[in-house]
Amino acid sequence: MANISDKNGLSGLISQYGTDAAKSKAGIEKPEVKSESAALADQNVFLKLYIEQLKGQDPTAPQDANDMVAQMSQFSSLERLTSISDQLETMATSLTSNQALSASTLVGKSILMDGNKAKMVEGSDPLLVKAVVPESSKSAVIKVYDADNKLVRTAPMDTGEFSWDKLDDEGNPLPAGEYRFVATSTDAQGETSSMSTRVPTRIQGVTINGEDGTVLNVENHGKIKLTKELEILG
Repeated sequence: MANISDKNGLSGLISQYGTDAAKSKAGIEKPEVKSESAALADQNVFLKLYIEQLKGQDPTAPQDANDMVAQMSQFSSLERLTSISDQLETMATSLTSNQALSASTLVGKSILMDGNKAKMVEGSDPLLVKAVVPESSKSAVIKVYDADNKLVRTAPMDTGEFSWDKLDDEGNPLPAGEYRFVATSTDAQGETSSMSTRVPTRIQGVTINGEDGTVLNVENHGKIKLTKELEILG
C-alpha cells in the first residue's frame, strides 16, 4: 500500500489506482501500472487506504491529520478538474455536431466565386453576377453568351451587379445550360477594360473536421475553407 503520509503520497495513489485522466491531470507521464490494481480513483478509495494506514500506525508517532486534510483537498481539486475537462469535451463534441448540422444545410446552395461561367437552371431564382467597377468608369456593361458562344443578352452593369432574369435581348426565355459572362467598363477617355466577375457556383458537399477544418466542396473550385469570407446565395 502506498505511504499516504508522505508528500508524494497522493501522486503515488493516483499512479497506482487512478484513472488515465486522473494520472494525466496529476502530471504523471509514465504511471506505474500493476496488473492486479483496480482502476479506481475516488475519495472512497482514498479514505479506505487512509483508515488502513491508521490501523497500522505507530502509537508513539501518530499520523499528522493536516496531511490528510491537505491530500483530501488536492484530491477534490483533481476530481473537479477532471469533471471540468469531461464537460469541456462534451461541449466540444456538441459544438462539432451543431457545426456539422449547420454546414450540411449549405449543400445544394450556391456561393459567388471568381469566374465567368455559370449554369442556369430552370425554375431557379435570377442568376446574380457581380463585378468591381473601377472608380474611373463612366459606363459598364455585361454581355451574356450561350454555349455556342452566341451573344444573347447585353445589359448595363454600372452598379457592379447584374441579376439576370434568364431572358435574351428580345425578352425570350433561354434554355437551361452553361452561359459565359463578359463585363467591361469604359472611362472618360473612351478606354475600355475588362472587369473580373463573380458568378454563382454550386456547393456539392461539406467536409467536417478535415485537415483544414470544415471546408465546402465547391464545383470547379475544390475545397473552400468555411472560415473564408463567402457570399452564400439563398
